[in-house]
Amino acid sequence: MNSGDIVEDFVLYPKSGYMTLNTGGNYVFDGINPNPYYSNKFQVSINGGAKTPVNWNSHTVLANPVKAKCNASFERNVVIDHGAQTVTYTLKVTQCDNCKEERYTENYVLVPKFPSTYAVNISHTIVDKE
Repeated sequence: MNSGDIVEDFVLYPKSGYMTLNTGGNYVFDGINPNPYYSNKFQVSINGGAKTPVNWNSHTVLANPVKAKCNASFERNVVIDHGAQTVTYTLKVTQCDNCKEERYTENYVLVPKFPSTYAVNISHTIVDKE
C-alpha cells in the first residue's frame, strides 16, 4: 500500500536488482545522484501506459531497502514538506513470524521532483505477526 506524496498507479522497472547495495546508502535517485550511472537504470509505467524512461525533470525515485521474511506486506508513505524542506519516507513491514526465508526488497517509489537541497529521512519498522 502506498500513501502520501507517492505517485499513484505507477510501476517502476529497475534494469537490475540489488542496485541499492552499490549506492553507499544514498537512496535518492534523481538522474544525477547518487551517480549519473543510474539515470538510465529505471523505466516507469504510469496509469497502465507504456514503459518509458523516468522523466528526471518531474520525478525522483526513492528506495527503502530492507530484508523481510518471505510472506510480508509493505506500507509505504512519503511526505514532501516544502516548508521544512524535508522528505520523509517511512516503510512499515508486516511479516509472518513463521517464515524462515528472507528476501531483499528495495521498495522503490516514484515521487514528484523535489530540490536536491531537501533533507531526506528514510526509515522502516518491521512487525512480526503469527
